Amino acid sequence: MEFGRYKIVGNRRIACAFLIVVCVPALSSCRSGDRAEPMPVEPDLVVYTAQEEAVCEPVIKEFEERTDLLVRVEYGSSEGLIQYLQESMGDGGQPEPYDIVFGVGIETLEQEKDCWEAYESPQAEFITETFRCPDYKWTSFSALPLVIMYNTNVVTYRELPVGWMSLLEPRWKGRVAFVDPLHSDMYSAALVTAVHTCGEDGTYLEKFMENLECRTLDSMAEVNAGIVDGRYSVGVTMEESAQSLRSGGADVDYIYPEEGTTAFPDGTAILKGCAHADAARQFVDFTISQDTQRILVSDLNRRSVRGDVPPLPGLSPIKRLPLIEMDLIELSQDKEKVLASWNEILFRYEGEM
Repeated sequence: MEFGRYKIVGNRRIACAFLIVVCVPALSSCRSGDRAEPMPVEPDLVVYTAQEEAVCEPVIKEFEERTDLLVRVEYGSSEGLIQYLQESMGDGGQPEPYDIVFGVGIETLEQEKDCWEAYESPQAEFITETFRCPDYKWTSFSALPLVIMYNTNVVTYRELPVGWMSLLEPRWKGRVAFVDPLHSDMYSAALVTAVHTCGEDGTYLEKFMENLECRTLDSMAEVNAGIVDGRYSVGVTMEESAQSLRSGGADVDYIYPEEGTTAFPDGTAILKGCAHADAARQFVDFTISQDTQRILVSDLNRRSVRGDVPPLPGLSPIKRLPLIEMDLIELSQDKEKVLASWNEILFRYEGEM
């Protein structure tokens, strides 16, 4: 059910509201001229999410079924969230009534942590220490290793990518799929990782932009679809997507960049002064419960942040992946510098076109 820019994902209460709307006019029909207005459906929890609907909606539906609460969801982006927080809170204005943010990169959650209400879930002790927030301002949801995926019908054995430097090879000019890092936490993290591991001379961004031919895509779904159908030869995506496509029979495979990759999680945070704090805390508990985290692995191909939930069979434990050492503060600082350089290069290229 659409609710403006939002989506109501409930069913029980919608059914009840429908009965009210239908029955009240029937009961009052004996009074001439009386017409009952539909009762508005008030949610028990309002969620802002940067997750794709395919990931978010099953989680929300399961939460509603288990708690009998009605949830309203707004789908947006991390960039949109930051803008909203700055505009509504930075000038003393009243924020829109979101209760919780879900599926947002933890670098954004860390950057805006003054907006969050600290909450230590009883389930937090089971989260791997690497993925814990020391002051409980946010709670991790899933670990997201970055990979390079390629089309096995287009890329020959001799051409197989091995790492971030492979994306600069002339043979892939115009054939690399990548999302605008200004609009995606994941792709800004990918860019920072590439520059951090092989861009010390300051030329990586320039060469990468040249190989992209100054073109980026709008979403990871476009990246995945473009590689699957052969419009692009290689591209950056999340392990979960590459694994799901490969296991589903698509002509793709993937590698972990040899220079190193990241697996920064996305997470959840409760807004200070929100209207439905108890429901928000229930939602946090639910997202990191063992049952939900097992579903995260089995149904969504993601890695759990809990130490007692193993990855899918055939995947290496996360500690065996070639992960670089970079803390959130370092990532945030590097991200600011890299995106500023990206903007400068983009502006220059657009001026030359």
